Amino acid sequence: MNTQKSSELYDRAQKHLPGGVNSPVRAFKSVGRDPIFIKSAHGTTLTDVDGNQYLDYIGSWGPALLGHSNEIVLEGVCEALQLGTSYGLPTELEIEMAELLSEALPSMEMVRMVSSGTEATMSALRVARGFTGREKIIKFEGCYHGHSDGLLVKTGSGALTYGIPTSAGVTSDVAKNTLVLEYNNTQMLQQAFEENKGQIAAV
Repeated sequence: MNTQKSSELYDRAQKHLPGGVNSPVRAFKSVGRDPIFIKSAHGTTLTDVDGNQYLDYIGSWGPALLGHSNEIVLEGVCEALQLGTSYGLPTELEIEMAELLSEALPSMEMVRMVSSGTEATMSALRVARGFTGREKIIKFEGCYHGHSDGLLVKTGSGALTYGIPTSAGVTSDVAKNTLVLEYNNTQMLQQAFEENKGQIAAV
């Protein structure tokens, strides 16, 4: 597969973007190659700058539930853009969306809208810590939870030891409050709760 243009763009990007990308999950280090640069997407098909096509299993890491360039979504976005882009003040549409979400998920009492998954997890962790008065969180290996400091941590010598930062700039004080466990290992999860009684705010 020819990805020469993607490689050229990656070389160019590294001169101005840290790591040549704008998000850690786009770095492609875990797959051992340069990232692929996308030119367009329609439905479930991604097309890179070299003309290669891919079936999109990522879905923009969650938000592209209706596929790319969905006509109904495009129409709604274009209509909303005619009214302005960002006001910095509340709108009736926010209330309507919150009401729709509450109807769909009756157990959800309140809604806080944010711009990214990273902000969502940061907000959820802050609420959990504030509500419980506890500081530690549990996250799982191999799962992307956003790129806030507490979520860029791996464990030290075992899942229940203090975490160590694996990204420059993450302090040891932040890392010690993040326990990283093996995904889908309920025994390890139970052990973490037993060994950190009254200290875990959220999983």
